[in-house]
Amino acid sequence: MNDKIALVSCSGLSPLGLVVRAASVELALENENIVASCITEYSAQPNNCSPILEDAKIVTITGCGDDCSSVILKDKGVDAIKNISADAVVKAYDLNPLDAVRLDDDGEKAVSILKKYILKELEGI
Repeated sequence: MNDKIALVSCSGLSPLGLVVRAASVELALENENIVASCITEYSAQPNNCSPILEDAKIVTITGCGDDCSSVILKDKGVDAIKNISADAVVKAYDLNPLDAVRLDDDGEKAVSILKKYILKELEGI
């Protein structure tokens, strides 16, 4: 994984949205080739996306079945190379974060597990 990767993640106001944002930002802080992108920035711009996406491989992190990040990017004509379902990862470990404002115990565990899962998924990119 040497190329720049842009993690475009859920920004929903749900416990899982918080987990996804925390995992994405932490990965960006810990890895110089990963950037965390703000999906609301892209939805607010009428006809374009951030320059970050021009030279990065795009991976969306879905928080729920609505998959807003992928939908918004597709509306802008931007394709992701991979979509990761955080909901599926968290459910596989029987975790249930309940707080949308602060990470509870399950939220902290979910962030850690999701980060490891994302890094594993990025290995082949």
